[in-house]
Amino acid sequence: MTLTFLGTGTSHGVPMIACSCPTCTSTDPRDVRTNASVLISVGGKNILIDCGRDFHQQAVKHRLDRVDHVLLTHTHFDHVAGIDDLRVFTSRRRESIPVFGRQDHLAYLRAYIYHYLFDPKVQKGGGIADIDLVALNGRFLLEGVLIEPLPVYHGSMEILGYKFGNCAYLSDVSKIPNATLQKLYGLDVLILGALRHTKHPTHFNISQALAVVSELEPKRSYFTHICHDVLHEQVEKDFSDPDSPYCSSLEVHLAYDGLKLAL
Repeated sequence: MTLTFLGTGTSHGVPMIACSCPTCTSTDPRDVRTNASVLISVGGKNILIDCGRDFHQQAVKHRLDRVDHVLLTHTHFDHVAGIDDLRVFTSRRRESIPVFGRQDHLAYLRAYIYHYLFDPKVQKGGGIADIDLVALNGRFLLEGVLIEPLPVYHGSMEILGYKFGNCAYLSDVSKIPNATLQKLYGLDVLILGALRHTKHPTHFNISQALAVVSELEPKRSYFTHICHDVLHEQVEKDFSDPDSPYCSSLEVHLAYDGLKLAL
């Protein structure tokens, strides 16, 4: 099983529009961040976690030739706006792609964002994505991998992270309930949102994410959903600099678009 970071950025993306900060003008390719998303590849099948506005360019860049399943964390636009582009895959395979998520998130998706996909008066065909909304109810097997939805908070909004194998993905998170926290000890890989240097009402900042890593002690940690305040090379050095407030005795990295992990 492999995991590819298709995107590691926020809704704005990096570079951000109309910004000339050091990160937005950086020549380091690791400072180019599209909407946060990962691809789990196992047994020739692809499981996508979130499908945001930048999915088209991500799919082209990584030469994706199939998407078999989609797991949604929540319905903010930078996590669902690329679902329309799944029509390429549903047209080729001539069958629907299951999209898994919370019942209330899927109901919102159907009613307010992608209502035309489910309107019986709309002609079906290659022009629209054929997706099957599947409400989650506990752990389940997907392509031989045990998937466990994990409730977390994105500000006051309860959303989902996911545990698969001995890896967990929590992208937009500002609080982890104790029941979820207990399931995150002993991980091989923890992928955690760490938005910026300063505090934010709906996301962990880097210091808060490091505190979670210190508590859970996974073998490896990767931070994602990173905004333009964060210069990759500098922060990556800070994780091992004893004079930096970000110094950690554990293995911690900033993820970047295109990074691939063996799980």
